Amino acid sequence: MDKDDSLKLSRRKFCKIAGLAGFATQAVTLPSMAYLHGKDYGTYAGWESFEGDAHYFDRKPFELKGGVKELYEKFLPIEEEVVRPNQMIEMSMARMGFIGMLKQKNPNWKYEDGPAALGLPKPIVDYYKKWKTKGFDYFKTDFEHLTITPKLNKYIHDTYDDHTSISDAYFQAWGHTQNFPHEIEDPPEVSDYQYHANGKKLDLREVNKGRKKRGALLKFKTPELAAELIKKTAYQFGATLVGIAKFNPDYVYKHIRGLSAPKHGHHGPPNLMANDPVPKHWKYCIVVGIPHEWDQLASNPQYGDSFDAYMRLRLCGVRIAEFVKGLGFAARWHIPPFSYDLAAPPYAIEAGLGQFGRMGTVITPETGGNIRLAVITTELEMAIDQPIDFGVTEFCAKCKICAEQCPSNAISYSDKPDQVVRGIRHWEVDKAACFKFWEETMGQIGCRLCIAACPYSRKGNWVHGMARALDPLDKTGATSSGLLWMQRTFWKSPKKEEYLPAPTGRHASYRPAPTWLQTERYFDINVPNPKDIGK
Repeated sequence: MDKDDSLKLSRRKFCKIAGLAGFATQAVTLPSMAYLHGKDYGTYAGWESFEGDAHYFDRKPFELKGGVKELYEKFLPIEEEVVRPNQMIEMSMARMGFIGMLKQKNPNWKYEDGPAALGLPKPIVDYYKKWKTKGFDYFKTDFEHLTITPKLNKYIHDTYDDHTSISDAYFQAWGHTQNFPHEIEDPPEVSDYQYHANGKKLDLREVNKGRKKRGALLKFKTPELAAELIKKTAYQFGATLVGIAKFNPDYVYKHIRGLSAPKHGHHGPPNLMANDPVPKHWKYCIVVGIPHEWDQLASNPQYGDSFDAYMRLRLCGVRIAEFVKGLGFAARWHIPPFSYDLAAPPYAIEAGLGQFGRMGTVITPETGGNIRLAVITTELEMAIDQPIDFGVTEFCAKCKICAEQCPSNAISYSDKPDQVVRGIRHWEVDKAACFKFWEETMGQIGCRLCIAACPYSRKGNWVHGMARALDPLDKTGATSSGLLWMQRTFWKSPKKEEYLPAPTGRHASYRPAPTWLQTERYFDINVPNPKDIGK
């Protein structure tokens, strides 16, 4: 081998070594940078400032010309009579209230006798039958929830509550703001026109008469400008996402606050089948969304709760409604967990905020499933937003991580949305099983584990931002496949059985509780540690 050949060989080796070194550097540097950026609180999507407004995803390329009909009939046409939801039949908590009341009146009744023999109203019995044919035994779950879960719940809290003392105090502090403002108890024709100014309660109709006489009645120049102002103001009040939709009466509950809806804490209105009229002045919807604080969300199901997002949402939604009234237009706020007359998710879809995912929640491009929603119904005419399709259905069909993580087995593994409810084709969640597990967790009731585990629910750093931008544009599915591989490879998590209470499980959390929720860090406690179960 001559000198030149030796030189060529060494260059080749050098190039190989340099290439390997470059690859190794990237392999170490990129994850390290992503980790450091992820620890930066300013990258948490939806938390950049107190003014909200993280509505940065360009929805225009993904708008559907055919509206929600195009979205819901993606696989098959939908032929179904749409009936307004009856919360006293469709919510487990309400059904359990009827079961508990009738059990006391019929002490000789046994579970094997069935719901009809218990004397449950026919609409509830029919509801149980309908869903049992679809594989959802809601009566069995409701009964077990009512009779078995309370004993388990007492044991869990008696044994482990000290570990969640800080978490309990934190969310109780948020929950206290549920008392402000006072609950709406008047019918829409009264409450929607009442607002407050200078410490006085005023009637909008009387105020507008005076404005009209003075020639000062406010009228927007265009619906587009009305939408622009409302959105900007909503962000100033703390909204993360805002969309506007035409009002759709199909999603309004049959029992409306101030008419026949039961007050919070009471089971069942006088007339189970009441069908309150939908107010004629509800013509448009302002839909706002605010996420949970990320670190507590990731520590679900044992250390998290919904009150932080709900109460921020309440303060934001009430302010928006009062602002709209102050401009001269009737408005009513609808804010979970207790104060609403309609199902918010369908309106969020129509307002272009996101799409339904496998876990039954709305998934948005900015925050994934980590979003809580409120709706303000109003007579104010505004330019509406269009529904979007940015590939959630296709991603969820491939993913199934939420179903794999769900300890209550409430989430479907079906390859396609397999149920049609109220003209909407989506994956149906076993809501009774989900709700039952809520009360089998430590600390505050609830779970939210599916939201924490969802690949869409990620921080707002550049790595996840790039993935959010690329995946909707990639029709090959390669990006989503890569994202799912990384999730399963680098984001190790407990098995679903580990989330269950002792002795079956060990009260696992998806991620360790943040330091500020770890009671044992700040206090001397002397109770069993659920982490030690099974050791």
